[in-house]
Amino acid sequence: MTFRSDKLLKSAAGAACVRCGRCDGTVVSAHYFGPRRGSYGGGMSIKVHDFLIAHLCAQCHTQMDTTSRNKTDKWVHSEEFLHFIALTLARLFHDGVVVVKGE
Repeated sequence: MTFRSDKLLKSAAGAACVRCGRCDGTVVSAHYFGPRRGSYGGGMSIKVHDFLIAHLCAQCHTQMDTTSRNKTDKWVHSEEFLHFIALTLARLFHDGVVVVKGE
């Protein structure tokens, strides 16, 4: 079952893009899209788990989606996208959106 969370998806509201730093009101929680998608709960017309998101502005989101379709650079793209997810997770922990239960 794929994990879903409105709180995580809404966490991008008012945030800066983790790729370019832009804070223009277009930043969204962009789901990972790459060759490892199937390992992360995704599939045909199914997005990956909601905890595998990167806060990206509209321009960077479009760029990442376009790059993911480039078969030659798919592993480079995957690594880049996973880096942006890690930056977003660090932000979510720092901002208290994600907390460790019992601490």
